Amino acid sequence: MKLVKNVPFACALVSLVVCCASASPHPPIDLGSGNTVGTGMNYASAAVTLKDGTLLSFHRRGNADATTIFVSRSTDQGANWSGPEALLKLPVDRWGGPIPLLDKDEELHFVIPKARGEGRRPNVDRFIDLYHLRSTNKRTAWSEPQRIYEGYCGSIQGVFQLGNGRILVPFAHWRPNVPTTPPTGPNVCTVVYSDDGGRSWKRSPAALTAPCLNGYNGSNYGACEPSLLELNDGRVWMLIRTQTGVLYESYSPDGVEWYDAEPTRFPSSNSPAFQVRLPDDRIVLFWNNCAMPPRLDGAGVYGGRDALHAAVSSDEGRTWRGFREVYRDPTRNGSPPRSGDRGTAYPHATVTSDGRILLVSGQGVERRRRFLVDPDWLEEQRQSEDFETLDAWHVFKSFGPAQRWWRDRKQGARLIAHPDDPTRNVLQVRRPDRLPGDGAVWNFPNGVGGTLTFRLRIGRQFGGAQISVTDRFLNPCDDAGETEAPVSLRIAPSGRIASSHKLVPGRWHNLELVWNDIGLCRAFLDGNAIKQFGAARRNKNGYCYLRLRSISSRVDEEGLLVESIEVRVKNREH
Repeated sequence: MKLVKNVPFACALVSLVVCCASASPHPPIDLGSGNTVGTGMNYASAAVTLKDGTLLSFHRRGNADATTIFVSRSTDQGANWSGPEALLKLPVDRWGGPIPLLDKDEELHFVIPKARGEGRRPNVDRFIDLYHLRSTNKRTAWSEPQRIYEGYCGSIQGVFQLGNGRILVPFAHWRPNVPTTPPTGPNVCTVVYSDDGGRSWKRSPAALTAPCLNGYNGSNYGACEPSLLELNDGRVWMLIRTQTGVLYESYSPDGVEWYDAEPTRFPSSNSPAFQVRLPDDRIVLFWNNCAMPPRLDGAGVYGGRDALHAAVSSDEGRTWRGFREVYRDPTRNGSPPRSGDRGTAYPHATVTSDGRILLVSGQGVERRRRFLVDPDWLEEQRQSEDFETLDAWHVFKSFGPAQRWWRDRKQGARLIAHPDDPTRNVLQVRRPDRLPGDGAVWNFPNGVGGTLTFRLRIGRQFGGAQISVTDRFLNPCDDAGETEAPVSLRIAPSGRIASSHKLVPGRWHNLELVWNDIGLCRAFLDGNAIKQFGAARRNKNGYCYLRLRSISSRVDEEGLLVESIEVRVKNREH
């Protein structure tokens, strides 16, 4: 059903301001994977927050007798958790994990997928239905599981309750016998809803789609894995995973009738998002602000989930700040597993009693982890790097053939001792062998205007480098990184960086890149203006990534050294 359009997120022309915080908020705290000592059980899963501040987290485990839902509790904002206790038992069957909702009466609702059928054709001879059950008597008694959707659906991102009490379960319905090809793939997004506390359910007439593209590096599933948030004007905002390079969105006046889905301002790999509202009314969004790498010789290559990001809005989504990495895959710079899920995707969040966010995200062994996120950290507009470690950097280099969505990786760029002060480190980006040159990628707070300041030097056998600034994560060494970056500055093998300026081998130089909100960028070398150029691509979010890469055509042992980096950004007023 197509409704009359009410265009959201319109950005008025407003002045730029530098936001300087008086105190520095804490970066995200990694609370670990939630493994119970001695059991090998990973139960870092979706959580809810009780009114007294207690956090409850749930997971499923099956055996020969029953499928049991376990609960674990934390009373210290997620730092420590009780051991798992059995909450309820389900009949033995192919149940998935429980997706929780804590309703306004502090009763629990679970939506749980259940597989059936032995075939391989979704919604033909293979099915994933959805079941709902709810607690009563202060979470001490449970209803029998009730099927609320029959068909085939993918992952469920959440269960949501509106201010009027309506419960919504958004999901993607796989249409039988529709191929994973353009124009829209097999999936359409829709909702089942209940107006009586989960006792009965109806299905929305919505069937939201998104385009699919020929040659896409991935499977063209179409629109899938939606998440929801109720806005203060009463509309419901849906974000949708797509294969278009951005999240899609739809709006509804009631959670039942929906506008056609359209592209958002949020770059995204083929991954889902999750929104949460804070007590102070800000909205925080979690998603993979990543570009998918290109196919290699026609073969698919894993990518787009090496980092999970967050942004915050104080004006119901008109402007956004942050675009910061809250979770980097700890194994990103090494050889990946040949099969199975991996990466940082599939976020779920709940607000803790002190206004922070308990985030759970990640796929694969030891990658499903909990984090405590301070939303004020997303508002920061200054960041620096002096290379004590490479924890904040992506320095992997992909090499070899692509096989069944796998391609080998190893570390490229590295830290070495400072040539003038062995007590310090510098970043070295070079081409040490016949493989493509090293690359290094670093995230900073987004800004529609800003200044990046480097202190760098080149070696005497320098083979050339590229410095790029962009609005999304791009793999460190893919050729697409230079072509997709809005701002890119080339340093020739001679050290020439502009028609009349060059870097002198063995000498430290200060390089500054200054950009503004109308797409102009200026470069300064040692305080002198050397170049002005327009951005190759405009965007609403400003820039949030630095990418350094050796483009040497030969082995270059010395390469480019970077001693320090500082960035200061500006954003639109709320």
